[in-house]
Amino acid sequence: MTYLEIACRCLIGLTFVFAAVSKIIGRGAAAGFVATIRELRPLSRGTARLVAATVVAAEFAVPALLLAPATARLGFLLAVALLAAFTAGIVTVLRRRVSVRCRCFGPSGAPMAPHHVARNAVLALVAVTGLVAASAGPAPADPGALVLVAATAGVVAIVVVMLDEIVDLFRTESLSPRSR
Repeated sequence: MTYLEIACRCLIGLTFVFAAVSKIIGRGAAAGFVATIRELRPLSRGTARLVAATVVAAEFAVPALLLAPATARLGFLLAVALLAAFTAGIVTVLRRRVSVRCRCFGPSGAPMAPHHVARNAVLALVAVTGLVAASAGPAPADPGALVLVAATAGVVAIVVVMLDEIVDLFRTESLSPRSR
């Protein structure tokens, strides 16, 4: 177990925990996620609910698999597969030039945008890095350093989850006097 592997496990695990929880907790979160799925593809309400439940279950499975070293590689593989599917959906929306809200981390007013593709690409790279690191086998680790690595990954996960708000802070139109 390397520090790099732990950092990747924590970042990917925390990101997917928050993604899954935010889709089911809160007023209208689950219904909003189902509505977004229906905007992505014309599906019946029942089919969209099934897809939503499957996505949330898979998102919960990622951190569960990352908890144990014996299943961490499977967790990283599932994360890469999910991120690829999510990215394909976002790219489809961007190519169609339609506005669909990003509900990656719960209710949001932010439409899907290129920075979501970039975020998912970086997360996929982290998951692939974790997969490679997990394949290296166990190594001795200092407990204090592990806590520091996990805490740092937690901070990075917060940045990932809050990316829409961070991007919004730097939008030029949000700085104009009219938008105030």
